Parts: sequence; structure tokens; C-alpha cells
Amino acid sequence: MTIKVVKKESELLEIEFPGDETLTHLIAGFCKDADAAAVRDHPFLSEPKIVVYGKNPQKTILKSIDEALSVLEEFKAHFERVSKE
Repeated sequence: MTIKVVKKESELLEIEFPGDETLTHLIAGFCKDADAAAVRDHPFLSEPKIVVYGKNPQKTILKSIDEALSVLEEFKAHFERVSKE
């Protein structure tokens, strides 16, 4: 997986995810400590990005990734139980 930091400031972080729009929406959806959005400037000519505004956007993204992993693990465990029935 390749990611590219497009812009990094004290209260702004913009990260590009070449070819993977799904992750941008997942991570942005779990960002609760700051304003975050999954964006794509052009559907064919640009790559998907996450833009985070707020205090310590790096920490916000890491926290949102941890929360997403936790929810996915819980979902996986529940799905495994249900699918065995």
C-alpha cells in the first residue's frame, strides 16, 4: 500500500491513498476529534484523499484507525458466530 502526505501543518493533514477510496471513507468516518473528509477532486484525474482539520490531526487519524479496527474485529467475531448457525 502506498500513501502520500500531500500537506502537513499544525492543524491540517492531507493524505493521498492512490487507488483506494474505500479506506479514505472508513478512516474519515471514524475521525471524531476533528473535522475530516474523504475527498476526490476529480473522479478520473485525481487520487482519493483524507483531509483532517483540528488539533493534532496525526493523532486523530491514528485514533480513528484504532477505532475502525476495533469495530471490524467485533463485526468479524459476530459474523463468525452467526455464519456457523
